[in-house]
Amino acid sequence: MKYINKVICASSILLLSGAVQAKAPMVGDIIDATNVNEYKEYILDSTVELIKMGLVQKVTETSAPGALDNIDYMALSRKNAGKAKILDEYGTIGLEDGSAWIGGIPFLKPTLGIEVMQNYQVANIGLQGDDWSSPKGVLSPLNRLFYVDASGEVYKNLVMAGAQINMSARTQVEPKPYIDGYDDELLRRFFVFLEPYDVRGIVTLDIQFQNQSRLPESYVYLPSFRRVRQVSTAQRADAVAGSQMTQSDLSGFSDPLGLWSFKILETKKMLVHTHGSVDVAQYPEEVTFHKGYFPNAQRPVELRDVFIIEATPRNPDIIYGKKIMTIDVETFRTSDFAIYDKQGTLYKAFTQDWILNEENLPRPVWLSIYNLQTKEATSVSYTHLTLPTNREV
Repeated sequence: MKYINKVICASSILLLSGAVQAKAPMVGDIIDATNVNEYKEYILDSTVELIKMGLVQKVTETSAPGALDNIDYMALSRKNAGKAKILDEYGTIGLEDGSAWIGGIPFLKPTLGIEVMQNYQVANIGLQGDDWSSPKGVLSPLNRLFYVDASGEVYKNLVMAGAQINMSARTQVEPKPYIDGYDDELLRRFFVFLEPYDVRGIVTLDIQFQNQSRLPESYVYLPSFRRVRQVSTAQRADAVAGSQMTQSDLSGFSDPLGLWSFKILETKKMLVHTHGSVDVAQYPEEVTFHKGYFPNAQRPVELRDVFIIEATPRNPDIIYGKKIMTIDVETFRTSDFAIYDKQGTLYKAFTQDWILNEENLPRPVWLSIYNLQTKEATSVSYTHLTLPTNREV
């Protein structure tokens, strides 16, 4: 009798407090500001805040195993299974003899946070391909940055061309598995600013290294001075071109892994974006941001197993207190990050949207970062990104 009374009392307290019972997501469910609290168990806190700002998500059918990956890439991953080794305390990977990683997902069954993040770095940033650019040429528009103010108005946008070459862990295009003489590098990536007129001709080059304790080398060409200068590593915390993104936010997470510590908080089912019917902003088409901030009227999500990764900085120069990330258990791609300041307050929300090309290679179409404290945002659209490409581009 005492037990029953306790149960009744506890239930009454929940009802009086207005607690919302968690709802299991079903295909076809529409999640918006009116019902998001029912789904909070399956959504990061940062994305919950975005939904309260007007983001709408639609639950779609969960993709079948293997449906989101390139068949050849996964076959190579299985062929190389067990060969990857963590070589140092910073998370650098390679083979047993210390040579560069030869391609594919390094750790198919990761048990450590650093292993999950190496999978993310290899498969997500490389897009399971080797090189990417615009099929219309490296000086053709590739992506656009949209700047949104606190009132939800786009007040500026930049147009850029660019390309990326994977220097090692190459799987699609010769030379494989690395370019001779550059096996100590992960990738080289450059962007050329095309619009507006005041930034036209600026070129940036970023070189990322295998050694996860080594900061990238960054260079910028300034046409007004007709000179190239190296960007100080201390500027990685600065805003990129006045946006909400820092250097470490590019591609979601572009810092050397040795600057952070990683922990798997749990593995659970979450509502994440993997691919689907998202609006691709083809240049020079106009873009409508829904509720002022969101590139899609409805963002498709599916219920999938993900690693919840907590990243905490080892480097005191990093401006963030921590990042909480969803990393897909199968694809090791990201969907949502929650970024906290050094006081532990929710600071920024990150989302990334994908489609799959005809070879089932992942292609990013939107990357957005929202400052939840100022209500400003920056969204990057990838207009004509094609992969893999020939490295001569």
